[in-house]
Amino acid sequence: MRKLLPLLSLSLSLTSFGQSNTEPYIPDTKTGCLVVAQNFFPLDSLTIRWDGACKNKMAHGIGTLTYFISNKEVATYQGNVANGSPNGAGKFSSPNGFRWEGNFVNGVLNGKGRVLFPDSTKKLEGNFYDGEILDLEEKYLRALKRNVVSSTDSTALYTNDRNQNELFYYSLIPEGTVEGVIVLLPGTGDRVEYTLSSTKELCQNAFDHHLAVISLSLNQRLTLNDEVLRFINLAFEDAIRNYSVPKDKWIIGGFSMGGLFSLRYTELSVQDRSKTTVIPLAAFSVDGPTDLARMYHTFEVALERSPNKAEPTYALNEFNKYIGGPPETNKENYIYFSTFSHAQKDGGNAAYLADLPVRIYNDVDVTWWLDNRNTDLYGMNALDQSAMIRLLNSLGNQEAEFINSFGKGYRLDGSRHPHSWSIVDPTEFIAWIQRILTHSH
Repeated sequence: MRKLLPLLSLSLSLTSFGQSNTEPYIPDTKTGCLVVAQNFFPLDSLTIRWDGACKNKMAHGIGTLTYFISNKEVATYQGNVANGSPNGAGKFSSPNGFRWEGNFVNGVLNGKGRVLFPDSTKKLEGNFYDGEILDLEEKYLRALKRNVVSSTDSTALYTNDRNQNELFYYSLIPEGTVEGVIVLLPGTGDRVEYTLSSTKELCQNAFDHHLAVISLSLNQRLTLNDEVLRFINLAFEDAIRNYSVPKDKWIIGGFSMGGLFSLRYTELSVQDRSKTTVIPLAAFSVDGPTDLARMYHTFEVALERSPNKAEPTYALNEFNKYIGGPPETNKENYIYFSTFSHAQKDGGNAAYLADLPVRIYNDVDVTWWLDNRNTDLYGMNALDQSAMIRLLNSLGNQEAEFINSFGKGYRLDGSRHPHSWSIVDPTEFIAWIQRILTHSH
């Protein structure tokens, strides 16, 4: 799961510095000029100072906005303001060294911009959309489409989206004949734009080789339950209907929990074909978990050991809510939702992948996990991933591969992290896809 870092003693996504369209106005302490409140500030202790002009009683023009919580300065914006909100060229900064620079629309980066970290070795730079980096080259940005599937997200399948309520997918469809479709599912908490930026070279290479790319706004749930499955199927149906992409040439994959969803969806397409819109030709997982029963106990240990309690607390709450409790009292549910069950002699659902190309990517850097997360090999996904691939190989599937991309894991900001999209070699990956499509003819 991608972690949200603390900023100004609050938790928020680094790139999503801004407000939703429903945030209230707060009067400037000097002139009474109205300014839109930022959505992560506690309103009962927030005050704002504006040193520029007013238009229609709202802050407007070039100037400086200074934000205070309980009379302590926590952020400053310098630049263009319109309708009480940062709009145009400007710069946000915080006392602890974070800076957001570029073009702002309604308080968040849109267009060219960058995020600078206190650690000068890290930064995000490129194109932004709605406060999140969306850094494809211009040719591909023009072809990228955002497709709304549902105007409501009543069960919060997608979060970190500035309180919006839509479920959608991005499509990158090449001109001419589409040879196949690659699905990229985000990890827990990741926005779709971040996923596309993290797979920039892969997406652009796919487009150039007449392969469509689809990425869904799905970053919550730890189980492929009915609501998750319904949204995935609706998105796939919409893409097939609106873009005339082939229904029989799909390769589905994802990062972290998105990887588990991808493998489990592919298993379901074999297990019960009435449950899935497409029957994938292949599936891949980028360091996604496989055995949810063991994952439950891993998070129990992490809750005791890890300095960050948020992730294990979230995971255990999800398991208790959507599976019914611990594995000891809900064995069959854990087997059903897992892509592989190590405790089962037959491996659980993994056998449904016996005749399909399957890849699981990992950067098995045990030392990094020990040094940075106080986690040993038992707390890593690699144990179950490798066991699953060994099982598939023993069933005769020589196209089931465990790919150890040791040392290749880096996040978009340049920081080392084995749990990252970058462990997939984009050029080799597209060649793998092309081989699969060639053999499917």
